[in-house]
Amino acid sequence: MSALRTTEARKADVLAALGRQKDVWLATADRSGRPHIIAVSAWWNGEQVVVATRGSSRTARNLAANPVARLALGSPADATLIDVAAASPVPVDDEDLASGFTTAVGWDPRTVGEGWVFIPLEPVRIQAYRGYDELEGRDVMKASRWLS
Repeated sequence: MSALRTTEARKADVLAALGRQKDVWLATADRSGRPHIIAVSAWWNGEQVVVATRGSSRTARNLAANPVARLALGSPADATLIDVAAASPVPVDDEDLASGFTTAVGWDPRTVGEGWVFIPLEPVRIQAYRGYDELEGRDVMKASRWLS
């Protein structure tokens, strides 16, 4: 067994993963709690994870009705789970979001058809662990505050 990472090391690893990650799993639920999970392109802007989807999609409808969701990235051997609160959708013609998103993920939702929106997701809790050995102490963010 290798040495367990400190909270600071886990935070640094999470930030590095968010900086290079282009796709994440996004789990949402409707008001009744019926789950829905999809892979989405995502951009970490330093404060939020910004995803793009059609405004009429089940994901967008779920987030409008129930703005609590969970993101997952990595593998079971190096997992990051992020509980988020969805902000209001933003039209894809927002130049700052469109530019940052396009640069980060490599495609532009303004060019793929009508009805696309950005949905900023505010991290509330972040967990990072590498296998069962790191389950204890996996929180690196709680109540939207980084732990140290």
